[in-house]
Amino acid sequence: MKFCNNKKISRSKFVKGVAVAAVYCACKPFNRLAASEGNSEQNNDSKVHLAAVCGTFCGACPAYIAKHSDEKQIKMRLQKRLSAGPVTAKKSIPDPKWMDGLLCDGCLSGGELAPHCQKCPMKVCAAGKQNVTRCSDCTELPCTRIMGFINTGLLHRAEYLPNLEKIRKMGVQEWVKYEEERWRCPRCGLPMSWYDAECVQCGEPRSGKLFPL
Repeated sequence: MKFCNNKKISRSKFVKGVAVAAVYCACKPFNRLAASEGNSEQNNDSKVHLAAVCGTFCGACPAYIAKHSDEKQIKMRLQKRLSAGPVTAKKSIPDPKWMDGLLCDGCLSGGELAPHCQKCPMKVCAAGKQNVTRCSDCTELPCTRIMGFINTGLLHRAEYLPNLEKIRKMGVQEWVKYEEERWRCPRCGLPMSWYDAECVQCGEPRSGKLFPL
């Protein structure tokens, strides 16, 4: 038998060559899978979808915590609220029930979104522009859209512009890691929500790295 280079090979060598090729082809998908797992291992801490278009950290949002917390944490949060009694409303702090029943996977997750996130004007605006994923990518920042939200007076919205500036300087992946650590209880490490005065698990007051309530 001949190959295209016109050199003859024996039947035994031909069979051996076919066998080697078969083994290589069989192993190739596993090699790709291993490489994929390796990349996944490197990227498994990447939660860039929690860096919202507006610059908020979705990981501290009550709707995200409600969906991604275990049952124990959800019960602790409910018990904490019930034991706290009535809360005096403030312009800068929303009613504790403001996101009851809402579930969210994060602004840019591609998964389930809370209704107000689905209709977010900043998200709609960014989607209609080239090379703009977040407001930090936009040359028009700050615009009337984002300032309209900031001017509502809610404390977590006052962080939009400082956060977007940090994203520009740090890069989104490093910023998300920084925020994830910032929004943990200083003592036990449990994720905290924007308006938690103290940890629902151990009672530790919120970190001084967070905006004061």
